[in-house]
Amino acid sequence: MGGKILLVDDDPTLLEMVGEILKREGLETVRAQTGEEALRLARDERPAAVVLDLFLPDVAGKSLLEQLHKEHEHLPVVMLTSRGAVEDVVECMRLGAVDYIQKPFSHTRLVATVKNACQQGVLRARIQSLTKELRRGDGFKAILGTSPAVQKALDLLIHAAKSDVTVLLEGESGTGKEIAARAVHAESVRRSGPFIAVNCGAIPEGLLESEMFGHVKGAFTGATASRQGRFEEADGGTIFLDEIGELRPDLQVRLLRVLQEKAIQRVGGTGSQSVDVRVMAATNRNLKAEVARGTFREDLFYRLAVFPVRLPPLRERGEDVLLLANAFLRRFATAHGKKLGGFTPEALRALQTYAWPGNIRELENALERATILEDGSQLSLESLPDDIVLALEGHVVQGSEDSRERALPPSLPRSAAPAGEIAPFEEEEKRIILRALEATGWNIPEAAARLQIGRATIYRRIARYGLKLRGGDEGGGTMDTAAPEPTAGA
Repeated sequence: MGGKILLVDDDPTLLEMVGEILKREGLETVRAQTGEEALRLARDERPAAVVLDLFLPDVAGKSLLEQLHKEHEHLPVVMLTSRGAVEDVVECMRLGAVDYIQKPFSHTRLVATVKNACQQGVLRARIQSLTKELRRGDGFKAILGTSPAVQKALDLLIHAAKSDVTVLLEGESGTGKEIAARAVHAESVRRSGPFIAVNCGAIPEGLLESEMFGHVKGAFTGATASRQGRFEEADGGTIFLDEIGELRPDLQVRLLRVLQEKAIQRVGGTGSQSVDVRVMAATNRNLKAEVARGTFREDLFYRLAVFPVRLPPLRERGEDVLLLANAFLRRFATAHGKKLGGFTPEALRALQTYAWPGNIRELENALERATILEDGSQLSLESLPDDIVLALEGHVVQGSEDSRERALPPSLPRSAAPAGEIAPFEEEEKRIILRALEATGWNIPEAAARLQIGRATIYRRIARYGLKLRGGDEGGGTMDTAAPEPTAGA
């Protein structure tokens, strides 16, 4: 058990005795005879627990207890009291003391109480840490980014949190719309109420109306009991309607009525019920265009888009990619028991080069997969998904046959395939790589340079096509002679 025990009493004999008892149990102590000295030692020594006498010459024990808790919120304090001080003990417990020991006391009672106090201190510190993590995850600190595009969106979200306005979050899939909605809720006056998320595109059409508004018993086949809908569950809090553009026309009408009247009617019911709900919606569609096409109600659009906020795609966020990547790497390295000290330079360049069509969600998934695959001390290019690596390398083995042929070293012969005949892509790719390796004497760095791709790509294709690589010079390598022969026409 780490940390010293601070003993505070004006009786030096008692301090000596208690110190010796705890020392035999492996507990180190520091001692103070006045309140002033106790406060100084608490600041300097950062004790694991305090044993405090109720009566001191320069300050009352209760006052010192309050001061200790003011400066060290989670420091456990055990009170030393004399018989007949019941009211004082009760007051100290109310002020935050974890326990008390009545004089005279047994050695067993002293040791058990002090050890228990130390354990409570550890638990308090852990709970405080977890609470801070939860707050970081729920509030605006969960939205990482320093780019102008993110800061603009964040400023709007902060203003939205200060009111009960209906918010429409717009942006591509994977830009973090639900995280933004949760952040607004967590920073609003409704933070103590529920946050209910409904994915309008994930619930079967036949169930969506009941899911949102509830139903009464017997409303439809299988409705054996009445049930609350998501709007009722969100009463006093926030409901987040994701993929709002997926709502069918009749449900758009019902949602419009809820927004206007602030009341819902269960499926099969006859009366309405008031609900106090803040509505936030999200879409990856252009709802104005949907309105123009007649697939989304104009009146509902304007009810939802009172306070629109666009969340930028990752490709518009510049250095935010690396900020997010580092945050994900730390999280996944801890989760999967990996010791990774960042990224290799090639991996960083690949992360910055890639366009991230799946945005933050794609980055998060890519980093978790790469963390699992990585066996080195840094996350390397080889562990990243092929699409990201190819974005860095230019993926010259793509497109038309002419573009693939231009990737070949000029000295190598062209494909012998009959004119007009198209070979499967993998056969062509395999042929190109094997020809380049043969032309360079199986020197992988040279072959990669002449093909204008990264050596990581060649290693991957070797594994994909079952080619056996023999160890060669550093950074090089040779192909095993038992490797499959090139395809016909190579």
